[in-house]
Amino acid sequence: MKEEPQIEKFLPDIKSVKIFHWLDEIELRKLLAVSRLLYFEKDETIINQGDVGKNLYVIIRGAVEVSITNKQQQKVVICTIDPGEIFGEAAIFLASRRTATIVCLNDTTAMEISRPDLIHFFKTYPTAGNKLLMLIVLSLLEKLRHANEDLMLEKQTQVNFGEASELIREFIRESGSPPDASQ
Repeated sequence: MKEEPQIEKFLPDIKSVKIFHWLDEIELRKLLAVSRLLYFEKDETIINQGDVGKNLYVIIRGAVEVSITNKQQQKVVICTIDPGEIFGEAAIFLASRRTATIVCLNDTTAMEISRPDLIHFFKTYPTAGNKLLMLIVLSLLEKLRHANEDLMLEKQTQVNFGEASELIREFIRESGSPPDASQ
């Protein structure tokens, strides 16, 4: 990781980020003043599952993979995060351990905003802070909705072993003798 000093060259990309959409030029520049633009190389880890985090990240260019290590110590890929999307939002509200590992799929430029700097921004520029906070919360709600949809789909595709047991018993009963044509 290295800090990218030329924020200006990324300004069009930054302005297109959904959570910055409602900020005017002055508000955006004030936010950029408390942010860092970071460059990560392909396969570089931004966040490790289990680390305590205090930063929010916005993908400006590139893409990252979100994965978890399950109880069997297997890597499970959750999703990909593309330009204009954010991650690490929970760290703004909670000083808790990161729930996933974030690794760059290719060379990636990301904006990093720390919890203390973001809180200072909210207090110093309340109108802009309220807009930004609302969009961060909406982003979290959208992720929650997607997670609920995934859980619902997972539950629907799980095998009902009660039905499977009955099907197996039926198969065993019928496989012992040829079908009765009189029935």
